[in-house]
Amino acid sequence: MAERKESSVLFSLRELREIEEERINEEMEAKRRAEEERIRAQQEAERRAREEEEARRRAIEEAERQAREEAERREREERLRVEEAERRARVEAQAALEQQRLAQEMQIRAMEAQKKRPTALIAVAGVLVLTVGLLGFWAYNKSQESERKEKEAAARIAALEQEMDKTQAEINQLIKEKEAAFQQMLAAKTEEEKAAAQRALDEKNRQLKAKQDALKGLKDKAKRRGSSGGGGSKPKQDQGVSVNCDPNDPLCGL
Repeated sequence: MAERKESSVLFSLRELREIEEERINEEMEAKRRAEEERIRAQQEAERRAREEEEARRRAIEEAERQAREEAERREREERLRVEEAERRARVEAQAALEQQRLAQEMQIRAMEAQKKRPTALIAVAGVLVLTVGLLGFWAYNKSQESERKEKEAAARIAALEQEMDKTQAEINQLIKEKEAAFQQMLAAKTEEEKAAAQRALDEKNRQLKAKQDALKGLKDKAKRRGSSGGGGSKPKQDQGVSVNCDPNDPLCGL
């Protein structure tokens, strides 16, 4: 009877010890989970802060880029107007000088012909008048043709710049979509979700690379046209996508 009682007491003590150990383990596990949750929350807050700072930086850079491009556009238009005015002035001055020279020459020949024969004077005067008229017509056509070519060149460059602006906007949008796809991949819980997110990220990278190549081709084309236009507007300088981020940021360098 005493042995059974002692055995029962020992069994109860073992149960109590196991319960206490289980309680201690549960408390330690709860503390570990709480610490992990605190670390995750801190990391998430830091990530959001980095993203907000990056968004502010990009907004500032975009505003500066647009202001710079607008200033360049106004400067280019003003330069084109000045060049056009100078070109017209040169053409008109050249035509006026040529007409004056021919008029003087006609007057001299007329005076010489008057000393000789009236018929020769009339013939020379007619030839000179016809020459002056032809020169004036040639100068006018030359001016119109030059103006037409300059307008066509300016229109082609303006179209290229519009296409470059559109492509740059598409690149900016793809960068945002790529970051969103990267965040979805980080937030994925299952392997299937991670694989789908990785495929989406790869597709965004492919699209972004294609748009960047297209933008580079447009800028090269604009440079070639600008360098061969002769007095036309200069193409925009290359504006790469600047990267200035925290090295600990998982999006840095993507």
